[in-house]
Amino acid sequence: MMQEIKIIDIIRTRNAILHEFGIKVYNVVKPFVDAQKEVRISFEGLKNVTSGFCNASIGKLFLEVEKPEKFIHITGLEGHDIWKEKVSDAITLARNPEIIRIQNDAISELLIS
Repeated sequence: MMQEIKIIDIIRTRNAILHEFGIKVYNVVKPFVDAQKEVRISFEGLKNVTSGFCNASIGKLFLEVEKPEKFIHITGLEGHDIWKEKVSDAITLARNPEIIRIQNDAISELLIS
């Protein structure tokens, strides 16, 4: 049976906006996927979602879990195209850590110039 995890129940707010909230979600989900159990992560009931939250939760899971798409299922993004994009970007960054280095180098170059 698939375990459903509602983000709102973990962070106790409708605003998934902080990195630390993403880490809380990661810490709840990770033991299930480590045990090779399927998990449904639900965004239902949320009002705001940030890239920082997605990177710290979904991105970190996709970075550290082998074959994450086999165990992690994401729901509640219907009608929230921007949230879908943030989740997709977090997954892309996790699968391509070189992108992060390139972005960091570009930002550093802007700040130094």
